[in-house]
Amino acid sequence: MTSADQAASIQSRIEAAASRFSGEFSLQAENLDTGETVSYNPLVVLPTASVIKEPILVALLRAVEAGDVDFGARLTMHADDRVGGSGVLKLFAGGLEPTVEDVATMMIAVSDNTATNMIVDLLGGVAVVNAAMDDLGLPGIRLLNRIDFDIIEPDAGNLAVSSTADMCRLNTLIAAGEAFSPWVSETAERIMGTQQYLDQTLRYVLVSPYAAELGLTPEVSSASKSGFISGVRVDSGIVRFAAGGGFAFALANRGSRDLTFLPEAEGAVLNGVVGRALTEYWWPGEAGTAPVVGSGLLAGWE
Repeated sequence: MTSADQAASIQSRIEAAASRFSGEFSLQAENLDTGETVSYNPLVVLPTASVIKEPILVALLRAVEAGDVDFGARLTMHADDRVGGSGVLKLFAGGLEPTVEDVATMMIAVSDNTATNMIVDLLGGVAVVNAAMDDLGLPGIRLLNRIDFDIIEPDAGNLAVSSTADMCRLNTLIAAGEAFSPWVSETAERIMGTQQYLDQTLRYVLVSPYAAELGLTPEVSSASKSGFISGVRVDSGIVRFAAGGGFAFALANRGSRDLTFLPEAEGAVLNGVVGRALTEYWWPGEAGTAPVVGSGLLAGWE
């Protein structure tokens, strides 16, 4: 199969999956070596859900590097700081004093909503995050509010919005060491590598979130941030192959008729189908068979 045939094939697979989905879907992915892109409605502006925590992290790291924030300083979590939804800080009594780095890591690793608001407040509000995105040439990434479910639940877009084109661009900058500086980029990718929610883009890819602590060198590693709200699934990050190469990605869907939070929710499966296809497409041929798996849930999607 020629490269043109392969490109047509991946596009066909993505279009077939998107046509089955009951809502709206958007994708932008870019090969880190060649710059080749694969996309589907990449300019449409959609809710980011918790994926906005990635730009918040980048804005924080910029402030740390500038000397405006001490990464090792301790923040006090007060009882009235606690926010529902994802995360663990909501389960603890007030008075904890984690470091800024600890709080940032919880924001990404377990998508902690309380930690997120603590970081936004530390930075001085949503405008600081948006200014950082403006300075990276990504004005389409907008944090609109702190996490407040009275505001968010009527409309997921009330938290934050972006196009997948802009979110993917942020990932390519991080991967290249160009998101403000090599230190900001490398630290962002390291912390994004701690994320424990790998049930969207990478759900059918053999990625282990525990590889580093087990002393393993995985065939595929990831640094990402996902998000979910009822009827919405969003995922953004970087995939690297041990054999060389990899890709940056951002996927978003909304308006699904499936409003559940089950592992097999329609939006999560769609993103997984597309992530599997991208991994197979860009997997280096000399490395053998791509490390992906099948599932009964894939029937009819491809």
